[in-house]
Amino acid sequence: PALTGYRAIAAWLIFVFHFMPFENPKYPDFAKNVVGTFHIGVEMFFVLSGFLITYRYYNDRPINFKKYMVNRIARIYPMYFLLTAGVFIAWFYQNGYWNVEKTIEAVLSFTMTKALFSKYYFAGIPQGWTLTLEEMFYLTAPLYFLLIRRSKWFLAILPAAIFASGLFLKDVTNVPENIWGFLQYDFFFNIFEFFAGIGLAIFMLKKRLTFSRNWATWFGLFVLLVFVCGKSYLSVDIPHFIVLTLVAVFGIVPLLWGLIHEKTIVQKILGSKIFVLLGKSSYVFYLIHKGFIPVFMNDYITENKLIIFILLNIVSILMFTCLEEPLNHFIRKKFNSKKA
Repeated sequence: PALTGYRAIAAWLIFVFHFMPFENPKYPDFAKNVVGTFHIGVEMFFVLSGFLITYRYYNDRPINFKKYMVNRIARIYPMYFLLTAGVFIAWFYQNGYWNVEKTIEAVLSFTMTKALFSKYYFAGIPQGWTLTLEEMFYLTAPLYFLLIRRSKWFLAILPAAIFASGLFLKDVTNVPENIWGFLQYDFFFNIFEFFAGIGLAIFMLKKRLTFSRNWATWFGLFVLLVFVCGKSYLSVDIPHFIVLTLVAVFGIVPLLWGLIHEKTIVQKILGSKIFVLLGKSSYVFYLIHKGFIPVFMNDYITENKLIIFILLNIVSILMFTCLEEPLNHFIRKKFNSKKA
Protein backbone atom coordinates (compact mmCIF):
# COMPACT_ATOMS: atom_id res chain seq x y z
CA PRO A 1 0.00 0.00 0.00
CA ALA A 2 2.81 2.46 0.79
CA LEU A 3 3.98 2.30 -2.82
CA THR A 4 0.60 3.66 -3.88
CA GLY A 5 0.88 6.57 -1.45
CA TYR A 6 4.42 7.12 -2.74
CA ARG A 7 2.89 7.86 -6.17
CA ALA A 8 0.92 10.76 -4.70
CA ILE A 9 4.10 12.33 -3.31
CA ALA A 10 5.85 11.97 -6.67
CA ALA A 11 2.96 13.68 -8.48
CA TRP A 12 2.81 16.48 -5.90
CA LEU A 13 6.54 17.17 -6.28
CA ILE A 14 6.01 17.67 -10.01
CA PHE A 15 3.06 20.00 -9.34
CA VAL A 16 5.20 22.19 -7.08
CA PHE A 17 8.04 22.10 -9.62
CA HIS A 18 5.70 23.42 -12.34
CA PHE A 19 3.87 26.04 -10.29
CA MET A 20 6.52 27.51 -7.98
CA PRO A 21 6.75 31.22 -8.89
CA PHE A 22 10.51 31.19 -9.54
CA GLU A 23 10.56 34.79 -10.68
CA ASN A 24 8.98 36.12 -7.48
CA PRO A 25 11.74 38.11 -5.72
CA LYS A 26 10.08 37.45 -2.37
CA TYR A 27 11.20 33.83 -2.44
CA PRO A 28 14.78 33.15 -1.26
CA ASP A 29 17.20 31.62 -3.72
CA PHE A 30 17.52 28.51 -1.57
CA ALA A 31 13.78 27.80 -1.86
CA LYS A 32 13.91 28.28 -5.63
CA ASN A 33 16.90 25.94 -5.92
CA VAL A 34 15.21 23.27 -3.81
CA VAL A 35 11.97 23.39 -5.80
CA GLY A 36 14.04 23.30 -8.99
CA THR A 37 15.01 19.71 -8.11
CA PHE A 38 11.41 18.53 -7.65
CA HIS A 39 11.43 17.11 -11.17
CA ILE A 40 12.78 14.09 -9.27
CA GLY A 41 9.11 13.07 -9.06
CA VAL A 42 9.38 11.91 -12.69
CA GLU A 43 12.37 9.71 -11.84
CA MET A 44 10.43 8.32 -8.87
CA PHE A 45 7.70 7.22 -11.31
CA PHE A 46 10.19 5.65 -13.76
CA VAL A 47 11.92 3.57 -11.07
CA LEU A 48 8.54 2.46 -9.70
CA SER A 49 7.38 1.47 -13.21
CA GLY A 50 10.50 -0.63 -13.75
CA PHE A 51 9.98 -2.31 -10.40
CA LEU A 52 6.25 -3.04 -10.70
CA ILE A 53 6.31 -4.34 -14.28
CA THR A 54 9.23 -6.63 -13.47
CA TYR A 55 7.80 -7.85 -10.18
CA ARG A 56 4.48 -8.73 -11.83
CA TYR A 57 5.67 -10.25 -15.12
CA TYR A 58 9.31 -11.38 -14.81
CA ASN A 59 8.41 -14.92 -13.74
CA ASP A 60 5.74 -15.36 -16.43
CA ARG A 61 7.28 -17.83 -18.88
CA PRO A 62 6.25 -17.03 -21.50
CA ILE A 63 4.53 -13.70 -21.02
CA ASN A 64 1.06 -13.59 -22.54
CA PHE A 65 1.92 -10.50 -24.58
CA LYS A 66 -1.67 -9.76 -25.58
CA LYS A 67 -2.87 -9.79 -21.98
CA TYR A 68 0.20 -7.84 -20.90
CA MET A 69 -0.44 -5.06 -23.43
CA VAL A 70 -4.19 -4.98 -22.80
CA ASN A 71 -3.48 -4.45 -19.10
CA ARG A 72 -0.96 -1.69 -19.85
CA ILE A 73 -3.31 0.06 -22.29
CA ALA A 74 -6.24 -0.26 -19.88
CA ARG A 75 -4.13 1.29 -17.16
CA ILE A 76 -2.80 4.39 -18.89
CA TYR A 77 -4.63 5.05 -22.16
CA PRO A 78 -8.35 5.74 -21.46
CA MET A 79 -7.82 8.79 -19.24
CA TYR A 80 -4.93 9.98 -21.39
CA PHE A 81 -7.17 9.77 -24.49
CA LEU A 82 -10.06 11.63 -22.85
CA LEU A 83 -7.88 14.40 -21.42
CA THR A 84 -5.87 14.78 -24.63
CA ALA A 85 -9.14 15.15 -26.52
CA GLY A 86 -10.13 17.78 -23.95
CA VAL A 87 -6.90 19.70 -24.60
CA PHE A 88 -7.47 19.91 -28.35
CA ILE A 89 -11.19 20.66 -28.00
CA ALA A 90 -10.35 23.49 -25.59
CA TRP A 91 -7.73 24.82 -28.03
CA PHE A 92 -10.20 24.78 -30.92
CA TYR A 93 -12.85 26.48 -28.79
CA GLN A 94 -10.42 29.26 -27.82
CA ASN A 95 -8.93 29.81 -31.28
CA GLY A 96 -11.79 28.93 -33.61
CA TYR A 97 -9.75 27.16 -36.30
CA TRP A 98 -7.80 23.98 -37.04
CA ASN A 99 -4.77 23.45 -39.28
CA VAL A 100 -2.24 20.85 -40.40
CA GLU A 101 0.09 21.68 -37.50
CA LYS A 102 -2.60 20.89 -34.93
CA THR A 103 -3.40 17.66 -36.79
CA ILE A 104 0.23 16.57 -36.47
CA GLU A 105 0.23 17.48 -32.79
CA ALA A 106 -2.98 15.53 -32.25
CA VAL A 107 -1.77 12.39 -34.07
CA LEU A 108 1.53 12.33 -32.18
CA SER A 109 -0.24 13.02 -28.88
CA PHE A 110 -2.95 10.37 -29.25
CA THR A 111 -0.37 7.75 -30.30
CA MET A 112 1.92 8.69 -27.38
CA THR A 113 4.83 9.19 -29.78
CA LYS A 114 5.26 12.95 -29.41
CA ALA A 115 8.40 12.71 -27.25
CA LEU A 116 10.19 11.12 -30.19
CA PHE A 117 10.16 14.58 -31.78
CA SER A 118 11.70 17.54 -29.93
CA LYS A 119 9.44 20.00 -31.81
CA TYR A 120 6.31 18.34 -30.39
CA TYR A 121 7.73 17.23 -27.05
CA PHE A 122 5.22 19.33 -25.11
CA ALA A 123 2.28 19.12 -27.53
CA GLY A 124 -1.15 18.19 -26.19
CA ILE A 125 -0.73 17.41 -22.50
CA PRO A 126 2.74 18.93 -21.93
CA GLN A 127 3.77 16.54 -19.15
CA GLY A 128 2.57 13.61 -21.27
CA TRP A 129 6.07 13.31 -22.76
CA THR A 130 6.82 10.86 -19.95
CA LEU A 131 4.14 8.52 -21.28
CA THR A 132 6.06 8.10 -24.54
CA LEU A 133 8.93 6.79 -22.44
CA GLU A 134 6.58 4.58 -20.43
CA GLU A 135 5.10 3.23 -23.65
CA MET A 136 8.55 2.41 -25.02
CA PHE A 137 9.45 0.66 -21.77
CA TYR A 138 6.25 -1.41 -21.78
CA LEU A 139 6.88 -2.54 -25.36
CA THR A 140 10.50 -3.55 -24.75
CA ALA A 141 10.34 -4.89 -21.16
CA PRO A 142 9.45 -8.50 -22.16
CA LEU A 143 12.60 -8.61 -24.31
CA TYR A 144 14.68 -7.35 -21.37
CA PHE A 145 13.25 -10.09 -19.17
CA LEU A 146 14.08 -12.76 -21.76
CA LEU A 147 17.71 -11.66 -21.94
CA ILE A 148 18.16 -11.09 -18.20
CA ARG A 149 16.90 -14.63 -17.49
CA ARG A 150 19.75 -15.87 -19.68
CA SER A 151 22.35 -13.82 -17.85
CA LYS A 152 22.16 -11.28 -15.05
CA TRP A 153 24.95 -9.38 -16.79
CA PHE A 154 22.27 -7.99 -19.09
CA LEU A 155 21.07 -5.87 -16.15
CA ALA A 156 24.16 -3.75 -16.80
CA ILE A 157 24.73 -4.44 -20.50
CA LEU A 158 21.23 -3.52 -21.71
CA PRO A 159 20.93 0.01 -20.26
CA ALA A 160 24.51 0.79 -21.25
CA ALA A 161 23.87 -0.44 -24.81
CA ILE A 162 20.56 1.46 -25.07
CA PHE A 163 22.20 4.63 -23.80
CA ALA A 164 25.12 4.32 -26.22
CA SER A 165 22.76 3.55 -29.12
CA GLY A 166 20.64 6.56 -28.20
CA LEU A 167 23.64 8.89 -28.22
CA PHE A 168 24.68 7.49 -31.60
CA LEU A 169 21.20 7.94 -33.09
CA LYS A 170 20.94 11.42 -31.62
CA ASP A 171 24.20 12.39 -33.32
CA VAL A 172 23.25 10.75 -36.63
CA THR A 173 19.80 12.37 -36.75
CA ASN A 174 21.03 15.81 -35.67
CA VAL A 175 21.07 17.22 -39.21
CA PRO A 176 19.14 20.12 -40.78
CA GLU A 177 16.96 17.71 -42.78
CA ASN A 178 15.85 15.93 -39.60
CA ILE A 179 12.04 16.05 -39.43
CA TRP A 180 10.70 17.71 -36.27
CA GLY A 181 13.84 17.01 -34.22
CA PHE A 182 13.44 13.24 -34.43
CA LEU A 183 15.23 11.34 -31.63
CA GLN A 184 16.85 14.41 -30.10
CA TYR A 185 15.39 13.78 -26.64
CA ASP A 186 14.40 10.24 -25.89
CA PHE A 187 14.17 7.05 -23.88
CA PHE A 188 17.91 6.45 -23.61
CA PHE A 189 18.43 9.36 -21.19
CA ASN A 190 16.17 7.75 -18.58
CA ILE A 191 16.81 4.06 -19.23
CA PHE A 192 18.98 3.65 -16.12
CA GLU A 193 16.07 4.70 -13.91
CA PHE A 194 13.81 1.98 -15.34
CA PHE A 195 16.59 -0.57 -14.90
CA ALA A 196 17.15 0.48 -11.30
CA GLY A 197 13.56 -0.63 -10.68
CA ILE A 198 14.09 -3.82 -12.70
CA GLY A 199 17.14 -4.69 -10.60
CA LEU A 200 15.28 -4.15 -7.34
CA ALA A 201 12.37 -6.36 -8.45
CA ILE A 202 14.63 -9.21 -9.59
CA PHE A 203 16.60 -8.99 -6.35
CA MET A 204 13.39 -9.20 -4.34
CA LEU A 205 12.07 -12.12 -6.40
CA LYS A 206 15.29 -14.09 -5.98
CA LYS A 207 16.28 -13.26 -2.41
CA ARG A 208 14.32 -12.62 0.76
CA LEU A 209 16.65 -10.52 2.84
CA THR A 210 15.66 -8.81 6.07
CA PHE A 211 17.64 -6.32 8.10
CA SER A 212 17.71 -5.96 11.86
CA ARG A 213 17.32 -2.20 11.59
CA ASN A 214 15.02 -0.07 9.45
CA TRP A 215 17.84 1.68 7.64
CA ALA A 216 16.79 1.49 3.96
CA THR A 217 13.86 3.91 4.23
CA TRP A 218 15.88 6.54 6.05
CA PHE A 219 18.96 6.07 3.88
CA GLY A 220 16.88 6.53 0.72
CA LEU A 221 15.22 9.65 2.12
CA PHE A 222 18.62 11.00 3.19
CA VAL A 223 20.03 10.61 -0.33
CA LEU A 224 16.96 12.32 -1.82
CA LEU A 225 17.30 15.13 0.72
CA VAL A 226 20.97 15.59 -0.16
CA PHE A 227 20.04 15.77 -3.83
CA VAL A 228 17.22 18.25 -3.25
CA CYS A 229 19.22 20.53 -0.96
CA GLY A 230 22.68 20.15 -2.42
CA LYS A 231 22.42 19.77 -6.19
CA SER A 232 22.31 23.50 -6.91
CA TYR A 233 25.43 24.09 -4.84
CA LEU A 234 27.65 21.36 -6.25
CA SER A 235 30.78 22.86 -7.75
CA VAL A 236 31.56 19.70 -9.72
CA ASP A 237 29.99 19.69 -13.18
CA ILE A 238 28.51 16.18 -13.29
CA PRO A 239 26.32 15.18 -16.27
CA HIS A 240 22.66 15.34 -15.34
CA PHE A 241 21.85 11.74 -16.28
CA ILE A 242 24.65 10.45 -14.01
CA VAL A 243 23.31 12.43 -11.05
CA LEU A 244 19.78 11.12 -11.66
CA THR A 245 21.05 7.55 -12.04
CA LEU A 246 22.92 7.77 -8.73
CA VAL A 247 19.84 9.20 -7.02
CA ALA A 248 17.71 6.41 -8.50
CA VAL A 249 20.06 3.63 -7.35
CA PHE A 250 21.06 4.98 -3.94
CA GLY A 251 17.97 7.03 -3.08
CA ILE A 252 14.78 5.81 -4.75
CA VAL A 253 15.60 2.08 -4.75
CA PRO A 254 16.34 1.88 -1.00
CA LEU A 255 13.23 3.96 -0.32
CA LEU A 256 11.05 1.53 -2.29
CA TRP A 257 12.64 -1.41 -0.50
CA GLY A 258 11.98 0.23 2.83
CA LEU A 259 8.37 1.08 2.01
CA ILE A 260 7.76 -2.60 1.27
CA HIS A 261 9.72 -4.29 4.05
CA GLU A 262 10.20 -1.85 6.91
CA LYS A 263 7.57 -0.83 9.44
CA THR A 264 8.28 2.89 9.78
CA ILE A 265 6.18 5.99 10.25
CA VAL A 266 6.75 6.74 6.57
CA GLN A 267 5.31 3.36 5.55
CA LYS A 268 2.38 3.86 7.91
CA ILE A 269 1.52 7.32 6.53
CA LEU A 270 1.91 6.44 2.85
CA GLY A 271 0.00 3.19 3.37
CA SER A 272 -2.94 4.89 5.07
CA LYS A 273 -6.36 4.88 3.38
CA ILE A 274 -6.26 8.54 2.41
CA PHE A 275 -2.79 8.29 0.86
CA VAL A 276 -3.71 5.08 -0.98
CA LEU A 277 -6.71 6.87 -2.47
CA LEU A 278 -4.57 9.89 -3.39
CA GLY A 279 -1.99 7.54 -4.87
CA LYS A 280 -4.56 5.72 -6.97
CA SER A 281 -5.80 9.03 -8.34
CA SER A 282 -2.27 10.40 -8.81
CA TYR A 283 -2.16 9.41 -12.50
CA VAL A 284 -5.18 11.61 -13.22
CA PHE A 285 -3.66 14.32 -11.04
CA TYR A 286 -0.43 14.13 -13.04
CA LEU A 287 -2.33 14.44 -16.33
CA ILE A 288 -4.48 17.41 -15.26
CA HIS A 289 -2.16 19.35 -12.95
CA LYS A 290 -0.85 21.40 -15.88
CA GLY A 291 -3.20 22.35 -18.70
CA PHE A 292 -6.67 23.69 -19.36
CA ILE A 293 -8.19 22.47 -16.05
CA PRO A 294 -5.89 24.41 -13.67
CA VAL A 295 -6.00 27.35 -16.11
CA PHE A 296 -9.79 27.37 -15.80
CA MET A 297 -9.50 27.18 -12.02
CA ASN A 298 -6.99 30.03 -12.00
CA ASP A 299 -9.14 32.24 -14.26
CA TYR A 300 -12.58 31.57 -12.84
CA ILE A 301 -12.20 30.24 -9.27
CA THR A 302 -9.00 31.36 -7.58
CA GLU A 303 -5.38 32.27 -8.26
CA ASN A 304 -4.28 30.72 -4.97
CA LYS A 305 -2.05 27.78 -5.90
CA LEU A 306 -2.73 25.92 -2.65
CA ILE A 307 -6.48 25.98 -3.26
CA ILE A 308 -5.91 24.93 -6.89
CA PHE A 309 -3.77 22.05 -5.60
CA ILE A 310 -6.57 20.91 -3.27
CA LEU A 311 -9.20 21.24 -6.00
CA LEU A 312 -7.07 19.26 -8.45
CA ASN A 313 -6.78 16.43 -5.92
CA ILE A 314 -10.55 16.40 -5.43
CA VAL A 315 -11.19 16.39 -9.18
CA SER A 316 -8.58 13.62 -9.60
CA ILE A 317 -10.27 11.42 -7.00
CA LEU A 318 -13.66 11.92 -8.66
CA MET A 319 -12.27 11.19 -12.13
CA PHE A 320 -10.43 8.11 -10.86
CA THR A 321 -13.52 6.75 -9.12
CA CYS A 322 -16.04 7.55 -11.85
CA LEU A 323 -13.96 7.15 -15.02
CA GLU A 324 -10.45 5.72 -14.73
CA GLU A 325 -11.14 2.66 -12.59
CA PRO A 326 -14.38 1.62 -14.37
CA LEU A 327 -12.76 2.02 -17.81
CA ASN A 328 -9.71 0.06 -16.66
CA HIS A 329 -11.83 -2.87 -15.49
CA PHE A 330 -14.07 -2.72 -18.58
CA ILE A 331 -11.18 -2.92 -21.04
CA ARG A 332 -9.47 -5.74 -19.15
CA LYS A 333 -12.68 -7.73 -18.98
CA LYS A 334 -13.57 -7.00 -22.61
CA PHE A 335 -10.24 -7.91 -24.23
CA ASN A 336 -8.72 -10.46 -21.85
CA SER A 337 -10.46 -13.74 -22.61
CA LYS A 338 -10.88 -16.40 -19.94
CA LYS A 339 -8.52 -18.62 -21.87
CA ALA A 340 -5.85 -15.93 -21.79
